[in-house]
Amino acid sequence: MIKLYQRRFPNVFVTLLVSVLSLLHLNANAQDELWVLSETPPSLGWIDLTSFSYQELLSFQDVGYATDLEIVGDVAIVVLENRVLKVDLVSGQILADVELLGAQEATLLEGGAVVVTRGGLDDAWQPLGLSSYLVLLDGSDLSLDAELTPAEGPTLPSQEVRLVDGKVYIAVNNGWAWGEEAGRLGCWDPVEEIYEEWDLGEGAENPVALHVLDGNLFTVNNGDWSSTSVSRVNLTNVSNIETVVLEGVSVGCNASAFVENKLAVQISGETGLRLLDGESMEWEEGGVLNVDAPAAYSLISHPEFGWTCAGVTDYVTFGEVQFRTSEGEWIAAVPVGVSPGSLAWRSLDVSDVGENAPLMQQRAAAGEWDVLGRTGETFVPGMPSIRIVRTEDGQVQKVIQVED
Repeated sequence: MIKLYQRRFPNVFVTLLVSVLSLLHLNANAQDELWVLSETPPSLGWIDLTSFSYQELLSFQDVGYATDLEIVGDVAIVVLENRVLKVDLVSGQILADVELLGAQEATLLEGGAVVVTRGGLDDAWQPLGLSSYLVLLDGSDLSLDAELTPAEGPTLPSQEVRLVDGKVYIAVNNGWAWGEEAGRLGCWDPVEEIYEEWDLGEGAENPVALHVLDGNLFTVNNGDWSSTSVSRVNLTNVSNIETVVLEGVSVGCNASAFVENKLAVQISGETGLRLLDGESMEWEEGGVLNVDAPAAYSLISHPEFGWTCAGVTDYVTFGEVQFRTSEGEWIAAVPVGVSPGSLAWRSLDVSDVGENAPLMQQRAAAGEWDVLGRTGETFVPGMPSIRIVRTEDGQVQKVIQVED
């Protein structure tokens, strides 16, 4: 819901545009809240992008760590140590809570069912003995609907999972067996109930992240922790796989995200983000985004404004999310829980905005200044701004907004 407030003064028209929800933007799928799942101790909260303030919704007791957060509408799926929860983001109520040994990451099908990958270590630091590495949970109460055994689904322990055009893609990596990491991509069609799996090839072992751009799926691969690679898979011809390798470095905590058409990857021990061009599959020579930024523990980009939002932590005493523009310009830092490991956007429904007509017709601007009297392109897209606008008919508007 968007509210328009207007007051008339002699020769001055003041338009105050305020969002009563969060980020003001007049598109139906605006990203309004950035939700943060911190790991130690596990807690869930959100960052309001109008004030860049953090509010904790829930903390989880008697849990060692958290691994994943997925959001659709007012509902979140939270994956904790050997548990999967369904949370109402409005009330904070836990709607369902089930135990699932080795639960790793999740994705939600269109009907609400939850797909979860499995892997992990036991108390002796040995790979868990699991009967399956992919399960399907009921969307209402998270009860077990189905599990795909190695004969029917992923052949090895798996981690990242993503829904693309109705199909579930899985990073099959065997990442908990040191020296035995695998590089495979699984695909499960829940409608046709067909599972396929492909070898990503040499140099693409241990895929830990999945991204999609222009009909291609990109895997970020951690190898044996002594090198890093990115593989591009053509989703119309999955046998068409191209891999580029960075020798001698590791992606460590798996922080990566597309910023426009470039894949930003955090390399362990480095400041800033390495950049890979998604079209040419070439690493930018000397190209580093957010060059002075500390190492990102988690990373997500704003799908419209191109901001990078990076979780930063010392793993013991603090955690924060740092916001920067797509060019690396500083926006804000918001303190959150320690080790902010999973970030997810929540879109508020503003699709009825077009039905609420403005109280006045917008006029073409003849001049525009910020509060310091500066002219020109001084406004960061998507950021709060205050500016004075003089229209062609001589009227003056004071505009306070966060709108592209």
